[in-house]
Amino acid sequence: MSRMKRSALLAILLVLAVARGNAGAIHGELQFSKSSGRATRAGDAVVWLERIPPKVERRLVTGGRRWFWRHARTEPPIPRVLEVGRRFEPRVMALPAGEPLEFRNGDKVWHGAFSVSKGASFELGKRAPGAVDTVRFAAPGVVALRCDIYPQMSAYVVVTPNHAFARPDSAGSWRLPDVPPGTYVVHAWHPDRREVQRQVRMPARGDTLVTLRW
Repeated sequence: MSRMKRSALLAILLVLAVARGNAGAIHGELQFSKSSGRATRAGDAVVWLERIPPKVERRLVTGGRRWFWRHARTEPPIPRVLEVGRRFEPRVMALPAGEPLEFRNGDKVWHGAFSVSKGASFELGKRAPGAVDTVRFAAPGVVALRCDIYPQMSAYVVVTPNHAFARPDSAGSWRLPDVPPGTYVVHAWHPDRREVQRQVRMPARGDTLVTLRW
């Protein structure tokens, strides 16, 4: 590598390091009361930020790659809801507004996925085994999925306003993407609980720890 190329690369790395130094992550855990009388699966929750700076959204969409190597980026697979065993898998799916969601009938029987959720209603009709369809949800919100052939089937799609969202692990721990200093609103939703939200202040340095309770 020539001296000029090395200098250009070092300059880029320095800019990235400075930018990263002014950003941190909002992370924490979920805590559930036992008032419902049954155990709650923390992994079914979705945590997201209500609003993020446009430059952060661009970074999340492109994976942080700059224009001169973005063409080499491998596109992630389209999120999928699978109809199998006369149920939807997974029970909860999260994706940003406007992104495609694939419905695949992996069963040996016909299915008919639909939703009557406000602002996100759709109906795919009767679909044979192996059928694949794609749906996009334009606005943030929770979409309740049902099947018009097997009424016991149900699942949820949490449509987030941006790409700053996270799925907790089985212990309830979660971590959102890095964001610059500022005030943010953290939302959390679980199919067995109501939605909760917290306003948090991101400092100029370091991360912010948040505990969300139901």
